[in-house]
Amino acid sequence: MKKILLFLIFAFSFSFGQSNGFQLKNEDFSHLLMNKETPFYGTISTQETVIKLRIEKAAKNPERQEQYFVSGYSDVEGNKSKFSGEIIFTQTFNVKNLPEDMLVFGDFTLKELDSGEHSGIFKGKLRIQTVKLMTKDTNATLTFKGKWTNYSKTMDFDVWWANFSPTDISKVIFK
Repeated sequence: MKKILLFLIFAFSFSFGQSNGFQLKNEDFSHLLMNKETPFYGTISTQETVIKLRIEKAAKNPERQEQYFVSGYSDVEGNKSKFSGEIIFTQTFNVKNLPEDMLVFGDFTLKELDSGEHSGIFKGKLRIQTVKLMTKDTNATLTFKGKWTNYSKTMDFDVWWANFSPTDISKVIFK
């Protein structure tokens, strides 16, 4: 009986305290996520409507170093909606032919705080290309790609935004 109880305690603590093994937990990506107080631009919907998204706050979770809590706003054709959510970094890779650079991948979920037909959840993948030795002044390219679904599940659109203008978003690799 003691063995079973010990096993259950171990399994419970392991499943809830488990980290994803992200290697750069000592780095702080907050300043990159806030993009020097500049919005990201991209498209949403089949008509490729322009979306502007700005992350105004990004805070690293001290208990789970790969997780960041973010908030800001999205703007589609003048319709602004505040959001809050999380970004979880998952993997890093070296950049072939650029030994000083790295790629950092993660997942994001951003929930708009308004209600109504045009409010919902952004969910998808994040990609950062930056130098390995980061400082507060480090520049990086950030690309987000995923889906937006409204809360009533009557609308569902592909969405992406970035802090640069990719020539073909379909060629940007996400993990």
